[in-house]
Amino acid sequence: GKLGCLLLQMPPKYKYDLNHLESFLSVLPHGFKYAIEFRHKSWLQDSTWPILSKYNVAYTIVDEPLLPPEVHVTADFAYIRWHGHGQRPWYDYHYTEKELESWVPKVKEIEPSVKAIYGYFNNHFHGYAVENALKILQMLGKLSPAQREALNRAKAHLEKGKGPEGLGEWVRGGDDRPKIIDLLSSLMGESRLARALAIPDEDVSIKIATSEEVVAKIRDYNLTMESGPKTITHDCGDWERSIETRQLCKHVGKVLLSLPEKIALGWVTQIHEDTDAWRFQKPMGKVITT
Repeated sequence: GKLGCLLLQMPPKYKYDLNHLESFLSVLPHGFKYAIEFRHKSWLQDSTWPILSKYNVAYTIVDEPLLPPEVHVTADFAYIRWHGHGQRPWYDYHYTEKELESWVPKVKEIEPSVKAIYGYFNNHFHGYAVENALKILQMLGKLSPAQREALNRAKAHLEKGKGPEGLGEWVRGGDDRPKIIDLLSSLMGESRLARALAIPDEDVSIKIATSEEVVAKIRDYNLTMESGPKTITHDCGDWERSIETRQLCKHVGKVLLSLPEKIALGWVTQIHEDTDAWRFQKPMGKVITT
């Protein structure tokens, strides 16, 4: 199959606790490769690496603003994740050739000690990840003819311009926007948030926008949010899954992004602080189709 390994990304508040970590690693299902990504700096100490090695779990080597790009090999494979260094969010970022070149000796140093190296670029806005991934393969001398053609197409795409506004540009529009983006990213995930931002503004019609109630139409769908009973009523096909996963869909995200900033911040803060108390529901008597 094509499955390389599974990434276990820890919550940012998950601090160093070796006993807890080992109890978790010891019950992971067999038959898979695992890489673990810590997001709290307290894990970056010598006692962490032997536990990962014991279970053949790879430490995720990261390139990001908050953690140092330390290289630790703890399994028979390595896992590198380039997040980017954008200004809210990080992943709206295009690595320069100089930045990528600095990683070439690190990758080559790892290579003899592992069976495989998995490298992932999370800077997915505007297709940056595709170009950067192919570029570093070229620098490593591992680019196939088909990949070379793909690299040329990726470069041509980027030369045409960015296209839809990225989150990096959006958050610079007001003081509350970075907070709104951070909370929405937690409530709906990065990919849905990106899709929400790509929806044209003219597809949204706000009928009521207060701190107590929001009524809106987005494309052919309706949305009502009420802070008193803590309800979000919506009727798109993706909302059926959102009811189960407790994550906002792209349409709800776009409406929140379209509200006046102070009102939007109030709504996302309320929902984020006590998500379990909110009822995600569809209109009474309506069957949602995908």
